[in-house]
Amino acid sequence: MTRQAIVERSQALWGSEISVVGSGDREQLDWAYGEALRRTLPRRKTLQVIAHRFVKVDQAALMNDTLIQNIVQVAHALEKQGHTLTLSIDNPLDALPGPVERRAMVRQLYKLKDQSGIKLAYNHYTLDTKPGDLLIDLKLYDYIKMPFPDSALRLSLNTRSGLFDRLYERMLELINAARVRFIAENIEFSDSAMLAKNLPFEYFQGGYYSPADRL
Repeated sequence: MTRQAIVERSQALWGSEISVVGSGDREQLDWAYGEALRRTLPRRKTLQVIAHRFVKVDQAALMNDTLIQNIVQVAHALEKQGHTLTLSIDNPLDALPGPVERRAMVRQLYKLKDQSGIKLAYNHYTLDTKPGDLLIDLKLYDYIKMPFPDSALRLSLNTRSGLFDRLYERMLELINAARVRFIAENIEFSDSAMLAKNLPFEYFQGGYYSPADRL
């Protein structure tokens, strides 16, 4: 389990995200997600207040009613202390749900969205993400997390190629249509950080800003 900072464009601390590292069966993963939620709760007063607390889960976790109840309870506890819980939902393309599971997951997303203290983030959005890859329209989400490109794509973007313009226009389209905010993740190098600032990202995450801490 790791925790990593999320920063604003000014590089001021804005939030943090807890992720479960490694694999396991469904029961082990759901237990780990419950532990991750518990760790979002402030244990003591600190000078550095992190108001935005993200927990990354896979979309299959939405099928666990007990975990959903836990999420709601933790969100209410955080809200009372002036914090916001955001679920960063991973959507692996190799594990797309069937129609019945899909409907159940969508119902759970709306249930969570109806809670005042919970926000949703779509994790791992790319230019190749197609409407059929989504559980539901991106308008339901508050944030879109986009992994920053590898070195080959960074070079292409640096040349101001059509790829850069296509990415910029797609992001603006989603910002205007869905009112979402973009988070750039996997920022590991200074050139990546500089390039990301030329795109309409509001927040940034990666080793360049802060290495992930083991919990």
